[in-house]
Amino acid sequence: MKSLLGVLALVCTSCSPTIFVVDEAGRPIEDAKVVPMSRSFNWPPKVTDERGGVLVHQDVPTIDYVQVSKMGYHIHPPVNFNLPKPITVVLKK
Repeated sequence: MKSLLGVLALVCTSCSPTIFVVDEAGRPIEDAKVVPMSRSFNWPPKVTDERGGVLVHQDVPTIDYVQVSKMGYHIHPPVNFNLPKPITVVLKK
């Protein structure tokens, strides 16, 4: 039973957002574009939900950075994807 609960907990945490995008006041930013980037190419963009969160899986080849943007905000410099998760990115107007 304990091992089943451990597996369930692992599955639930692996489905949690890995990136949160907020404004300078800490409010979530919905529909921000998050582009996973490796050294050789970029994955298709993902979009944040109403809580400002998006799930980005580590993939092969590995994701090195994410680029975060939203119209009306300054584009954030690339963020190191190897930081502890979840990663919070603050966009400025």
